[in-house]
Amino acid sequence: MHVYINVLVCIYVYMYIYLCARLYEYMSTVTPYLAKPFLNINFLNAEERPFWLSDKNVEKGHLIFSSKIIAYPVYVAQTIHKYNPSNIPQIAIFGRSNVGKSSLINALLNYRDVAQASKTPGRTRHLFVFNLMSYLSIVDLPGYGYAQVSKELRNNWSILIEEYLNKAKNLKRALCLIECTELFTPHDFVLLDMLITKRIPFQIIITKIDKLKAHELHNIMIKVLSIIENYKKKVKVFNESSSNKKGTTHIKKETYEFNINEYLFNVSSLKHFGIQELRANLSIIAMDSLNERNRRNNEVMK
Repeated sequence: MHVYINVLVCIYVYMYIYLCARLYEYMSTVTPYLAKPFLNINFLNAEERPFWLSDKNVEKGHLIFSSKIIAYPVYVAQTIHKYNPSNIPQIAIFGRSNVGKSSLINALLNYRDVAQASKTPGRTRHLFVFNLMSYLSIVDLPGYGYAQVSKELRNNWSILIEEYLNKAKNLKRALCLIECTELFTPHDFVLLDMLITKRIPFQIIITKIDKLKAHELHNIMIKVLSIIENYKKKVKVFNESSSNKKGTTHIKKETYEFNINEYLFNVSSLKHFGIQELRANLSIIAMDSLNERNRRNNEVMK
């Protein structure tokens, strides 16, 4: 009798293990493991190493972001009108107050203590520019969305951002930082609306993932991908109203592209997670610009 029971137990255990294995295999085909430094939001099952993550590009990315930092004027809302567009390809970093912008910038710049975070959230009002020789220009914009700031500060933020985006003719990508435990807020969607209407390519960066365990990050990624997909469906037509000389209002409909970078990054500046990969991805902007300048110079010399 005991032998019979033992055999049944062994069979049940084997069947349980087998079914769990099949279930895991099935779930892997439906929802792949998403707790990774980066995801291709269009091809979640992609296993090939992206071209920008080659050993050569990783080394080049480290070189670019370790370059000497050239000093540049600091701007506020009252002086941003003096800003001269850069000839260097730019990357602008946006995010709510306390989302980890300063920490990410310092991490990207080989952990040099360059960007200073304000001790009081929402109090930073300045636009900082960090030029990496002639490779890249990193723009650090003040955080938004902190409730305990005056209306004047919020208005100054709007003026500063609007004026900068109107002048930044060489802005190649906006990094939109989203904190992993809070995800998207109405202020973040206002920013995305602004970037879309101005046709600025943007990329989503999830920050402070050291706060999460692997399975928690996986679940957060499912939520983030769903939010992006739902927002993408809503962004079809932005209506802009204007008045003619006779005072009649016309509605002008224009279709704007949802110009999101296909790679979404998960980073932890504290644990160095995803930083090297993000450097390599961003360095492609600098290399493409350099190749274009060389091509133009060669044409002139012919």
